[in-house]
Amino acid sequence: MIGRRSFCQGAAAATLSPLLLQQASAQQPITLKGVYSAPGLSYAAIYIADATGLWAKNGIAAEMRQVQGGPLAMVALTNNEARFAGVASTDPVIAYDKGIKSLTVGAFTGGLAMQIAARKDWMSKTGVSGASSLEEKLKALRGARIGASTIGGGPAQYTRYLARSVGIDTDKDLRILAVGLGAARIAALRTNQVDVIVGSAPDADQVELEGFAELFLDCAHEVPIFKEFPYTVATVTASFAEQQPETVRRIMAALGQANDMFTTNFGQVVDILRPQFQNIPIKALERALERDRDTYPQACRMTQTMWENNIKVSIDIKMIGKPIATEEGVLWTNKFIAS
Repeated sequence: MIGRRSFCQGAAAATLSPLLLQQASAQQPITLKGVYSAPGLSYAAIYIADATGLWAKNGIAAEMRQVQGGPLAMVALTNNEARFAGVASTDPVIAYDKGIKSLTVGAFTGGLAMQIAARKDWMSKTGVSGASSLEEKLKALRGARIGASTIGGGPAQYTRYLARSVGIDTDKDLRILAVGLGAARIAALRTNQVDVIVGSAPDADQVELEGFAELFLDCAHEVPIFKEFPYTVATVTASFAEQQPETVRRIMAALGQANDMFTTNFGQVVDILRPQFQNIPIKALERALERDRDTYPQACRMTQTMWENNIKVSIDIKMIGKPIATEEGVLWTNKFIAS
């Protein structure tokens, strides 16, 4: 059990640069609308920035809104209904391939924190478990009933990529069923509608506590190409980045300082996130955060390797039709992140 600490908004200020605080307080707050594509721990920095007042400390009056999925978030961004969007990294890549160019300015998560949870009876029948090799686990997916939020979203597409890597014909031998998000996905597994579910934490931790299923595959730590991968990102339009660079710097200061708390104040992070996920047992939440805390990059900083891996996978699963340059300044940049 993680050591608990009482949450105090003022405590967050001690982790910030005095110069940044002085500059932000001296500036007129900028009202900013933002969207993010799903509820979940992958967007923890947004919840942390809200709860600790990091937006205000960096001169931002943020109005955050959750929408249903990355495509809607990208529409809100490109229509100027929102100034920045929290999306899966594949969303701006697909948009770029279609000629809609945005600029990703930070990564909420720098590893593909996607997990597969499996029913115990299915694992017993197939002879695999969480301790099996990666190849054995992936081959066991042939013919399995796989529950995902949608059949075309990121988790389903990444699952197809994994299956193809061990020779599975994903058109003939992979059964992906749309079962919804979160509680609906867990219910499908609990009632034996599917054998495995694929999605984000803390689904696997919750079903383990219930006893009928277990974490089967932890992509961010078991799949080499997914260990350094921009899973969820903060994206703005290229024109907004060019015209209002100071605003983008303020956004990334708030989100970066929020991500840094996974290193500097992890117990406080758990306290902050608990009210956001009240339907999840605290033990499951803590286990998920502890396991994935290394996937939250400091300051939301990205690497070229992350984007090389992203483009390689995106081409393989035919999300995009041709390669996109991965050098900084095309799809992504760290220039709005303080050094």
